[in-house]
Amino acid sequence: MVYANPGGFNFGAPNLDAYGISLLGFIVVYTILLYAACIYLWFQRHHPIVKMRKVGLMLLSVLVIHVFCFMDFAVYLMNGTWPCNVEFWSMSLYLPIGIGLWQAQNQQLIIVSREQTEMSQSHRPVFKPLLPPRGRGTGTPSYMFSRLKIWYRGVSSQGKYEGFVLFGIIVQFAVSMVIYNISRKFSTYGIVEHHTTPGLCRRGWEWAPSVIWQFLWNYLFGPYLLWKIRMIHDIYHWRLQTIIAIVAGLPGTPLWFAAVSTNKFAPINKYWLPSMWLAPGMLAMEIVTVAFPIYQIVKHKRAARELRRALTNSDQRHHDTSQDSFTLGSSAAPDSIESKSKGKMYPVKTLDLCLAGNHEGLQIYASCQELNGENIIFLTQVLAFRLAFQKAFNTACRCGAEYRRASHTMFRKALVIFVTLIHCDTAAYPINIESMVYHRLMAIFGPATAAVASCKTSRRTSSLTPTTLSATPWDDAFRPIDAPAGMISHSNNQDFVSIPLSPLPKATHAQNFKSPYGNDSHENIIATADQYGEVSESHFSNNGSIEHDPLGNVQIPADFDGHVFDAAYQSVRYMVWSETWQRYCAWRLKVSGAP
Repeated sequence: MVYANPGGFNFGAPNLDAYGISLLGFIVVYTILLYAACIYLWFQRHHPIVKMRKVGLMLLSVLVIHVFCFMDFAVYLMNGTWPCNVEFWSMSLYLPIGIGLWQAQNQQLIIVSREQTEMSQSHRPVFKPLLPPRGRGTGTPSYMFSRLKIWYRGVSSQGKYEGFVLFGIIVQFAVSMVIYNISRKFSTYGIVEHHTTPGLCRRGWEWAPSVIWQFLWNYLFGPYLLWKIRMIHDIYHWRLQTIIAIVAGLPGTPLWFAAVSTNKFAPINKYWLPSMWLAPGMLAMEIVTVAFPIYQIVKHKRAARELRRALTNSDQRHHDTSQDSFTLGSSAAPDSIESKSKGKMYPVKTLDLCLAGNHEGLQIYASCQELNGENIIFLTQVLAFRLAFQKAFNTACRCGAEYRRASHTMFRKALVIFVTLIHCDTAAYPINIESMVYHRLMAIFGPATAAVASCKTSRRTSSLTPTTLSATPWDDAFRPIDAPAGMISHSNNQDFVSIPLSPLPKATHAQNFKSPYGNDSHENIIATADQYGEVSESHFSNNGSIEHDPLGNVQIPADFDGHVFDAAYQSVRYMVWSETWQRYCAWRLKVSGAP
């Protein structure tokens, strides 16, 4: 068997030479490895590193691009067996749609970075509305229109960008369909061009729209995205992945254009077809998309195993000398812990001191570099909730309306945390906790969440008008116990007023807050007792709840108390201590130049 057919790609018998079989063997092995990587990422889709990347869209873009790549590497072996029509639709659909989907998922980096930064600066309790359950009228035009309106009200910046990409895909399909039907190269009823040979059919202006997406991405949208993310130094190498994909695809379009428009490339086109010049950029996009997350997951899992082993050894060493040995759920820690991957680790007590004091630096680092600032916000809000709960029930009687109001107020404060930081459907960036802990919290706050976050309720303006507002109601979380944030003076007999979790009225300056979703009117800013001034006693019904309150018919579960978030707190605190806190301390030492 000769290594390469002397005639090359000549529309004869299939090229079963060594070169053709090598191309097919390479793409088959690569396909198996790529699909295995995609399956692994799908099973790891709940991992924090993968979750933020919109794994469904990411894998869909890779699989669509790979259809084009597979056909590209098989074209030489087929040697023209595929009709010109098949190759036209392959380049006109799979190539631009795949690049468009990849563009949409890669835009997630700048969107997550921007939203994390705004979230860390504002600390506003914003949540996404819940779609109403499907009921009567499903499928009718009015029902579909209402669902579309609800979707538009809650759409994020990422959703808008995906809508833009979808519109571009529709335009691309329409243009391809028009070209296919008007050109006689592909149909007998066309009105332009003329019937030609299979070789000339694969050249001409009809193929130009199929590579526009790749050209615009590598020479316009890609460099513009790099400029916008130039200051992002994330630990996941997301920016590096984007740079590699753009640089690898730069030569593709110019070389393809030269190969189809000049005869000087004819000797090369016999063995390396024009469309194959686009393959290196496509393969680079696929590889960086799946390889970087997998590397981060494997690295994270290995470090977690080493840390657990180090913690176990530390517990054994301190078992005889200390009763407060550090375990995964305890609040104490030994003086020093060493891990092979992390070296000597900073004890958890240092993290607790930071959370109880000035945690602004840690918040900024987590939001801007690790893109998980919601963890720090959750920890500080839970600490604030514990202090407020302790103060509320230290001063309230164990019976009567005062106690009921304290219970209602603290339940609403806890609901703010659950809706904005824990619930998978309402939180912009839900924290990562064990499913058992999540379902336990869902059993407590689920009915109340459905009441306040349903679209019908969340669009309703509160019946109470706030007289004072705090732009950052959680900033004073560690105010002295005798003057807790958000508590009204006891001398006015209005302690712990129960306030509905409804959006703030548009008349307040809350509308000046820029929602991280790019549309303030499409989000819901939760108002709590911290944001209201005096409320008349007449607003309360006999059972201590507020009239016209969306939570009026929701009963406070018996399991609700001041320790309701303890399990979630310990889980998140351990994750922050073992990962974010160690890197933050090392980064601080590096920046300060300390040895």
